[in-house]
Amino acid sequence: MGKEFMPSLDEGSFLLMPTTMPHSGIQENLEVIRILDKRVNAIPEVENVVGKWGRVNSALDPAPTSMYENVINYRSEYILNEKGHRMRFKVDRKGAFVLQDGTTYDPDEDAFRILGLDELITDKKGKYFRQWRKEIESPDDIWDEIIQQATIPGLTSAPKLQPISTRLVMLQTGMRAPMGIKVYGPDLESIEKVGLELETHLKNVDGVSAMSVFADRVVGKPYLELEIDRDAIARYGINVKELQSVLSSAVGGMTLTTTVEGRERFPVRLRYAREFRDNPEDLKKLLVPASSGSQIPLGELVSFNYVRGPQMIKSENTFLVSYVIFDKEAGYAEVDVVENAQEYLGGLMESGDFKLPAGVSYVFTGNYENQIRASKRLSIVVPISLIIIFLILYFQFRSVTSTSLIFTGIVVAISGGFIMLWFYGQNWFLNGILAGISLRDLFQVHTINMSVAVWVGFIALFGVATDDGVLISTYIKQLMENKKPATVTALRSVILEAGSKRVRPAMMTTATTIIALLPVLTSTGKGSDIMVPMAIPLFGGMTIEVLTMFVVPVLYSMWQEAKIRRNNKAERGES
Repeated sequence: MGKEFMPSLDEGSFLLMPTTMPHSGIQENLEVIRILDKRVNAIPEVENVVGKWGRVNSALDPAPTSMYENVINYRSEYILNEKGHRMRFKVDRKGAFVLQDGTTYDPDEDAFRILGLDELITDKKGKYFRQWRKEIESPDDIWDEIIQQATIPGLTSAPKLQPISTRLVMLQTGMRAPMGIKVYGPDLESIEKVGLELETHLKNVDGVSAMSVFADRVVGKPYLELEIDRDAIARYGINVKELQSVLSSAVGGMTLTTTVEGRERFPVRLRYAREFRDNPEDLKKLLVPASSGSQIPLGELVSFNYVRGPQMIKSENTFLVSYVIFDKEAGYAEVDVVENAQEYLGGLMESGDFKLPAGVSYVFTGNYENQIRASKRLSIVVPISLIIIFLILYFQFRSVTSTSLIFTGIVVAISGGFIMLWFYGQNWFLNGILAGISLRDLFQVHTINMSVAVWVGFIALFGVATDDGVLISTYIKQLMENKKPATVTALRSVILEAGSKRVRPAMMTTATTIIALLPVLTSTGKGSDIMVPMAIPLFGGMTIEVLTMFVVPVLYSMWQEAKIRRNNKAERGES
């Protein structure tokens, strides 16, 4: 079992966010996104794709032109109704689906194809219609297909993302990945250099998906720099201010006035038409008026130089910052991957294979930070929950020893919860078929990582794990007060009577809890990704908690027998 903040919520869609190199042009980006949408949309499991590159006209979207955002909606595994429940459709004796036009479709023999509701015939006694190919067993397999189709020259790979969770991560960290490193430094060149070194090293970390590692290319955007030749403009009697004024108005545009339309205001700008300024050769032909009245071509007054500059400048805590994003491989938990990366980079720094320049530092960020904060809170919440439960039991029985005996039910239940979590990570657990349904698919058996959802399940388990102990202890206490046994034999008779008469109520108490959890464990709708990890500790703990109907009477008998023996010794000593 690994550690993570929360289980990933299945949103039914992916967010593919690859990037191109900073020097890519507008036309190339348009062509790439057309190809990308076409390739991804060709995957049978994909329902539709909507792509975007660059940013919208908003200050809240600082995406560069080299960033793509492709929202990919994929089909559910089975056809669902409006309530999210699987629908059954009519089949013939051979198991083939009967279509509206009278033909049949057998997924096992015929070529794979997608059928709509208007082509199938609903039947409550029919079969579920699967919309995924045989080789596609989970959304992870769909994502692997997307990554294969998104392999385009000049386009980077991307971590596995979903629209809603990605927006939350971007609001928290500013990164487009669940895990990453922020590199802080005094200048752009140094943080880019360190970022590229981290990109190389992270690909060797256990659990890190090498294809998803990508460091920001901070300095790589091509700029056209116009360097004024002061001797040339002096010969023509042109000063720097006049030349810059011509450049700003002809190329950049100059605001002449503002139009008012209701509550809206729009600036009216003057500049050359695009065909006179869309390439350096045309810019060299721009005419600049001299003091003598002649028109001088711009190419004789300035030199055109291509230089590399920043694509985007980001800062945090007064430092310049760049990001190195990465994702985990299947079967690994986020916290474990980050800890592996920290250990690996720490070893490189100790051996001298990786050195940070003066003034440069880095920190890990992402969902890992949420897990750290959640662990600190849980280290307080869990003990407080146990203390409150202990105090409630103490106020009921007015005895620390009796309360401690009942409290052993929590210890037994906790062991059951962890055993069930271990079972869910084993390949042989529930590896069978019942009524044609795979039990592993029915109960969604897979490795469950320790997360906040799991610990919430344990806290709920603490509250119900003492029910049987309270039930048996209360009845033993009542019989003890009525019969007041004075010998060990009489005491054991009372304990046996109390325990045997409370077996059925204890079994009913436990059974109602376990049966109530079965719909949660087998749920497949929205939110089941969170509810199932919460229910597993409860289910496993309450299953093992049945042992308390034997443990509590035995411990209670040992406690009372010791008291009787002490009393007998005291009486013999007095006589």
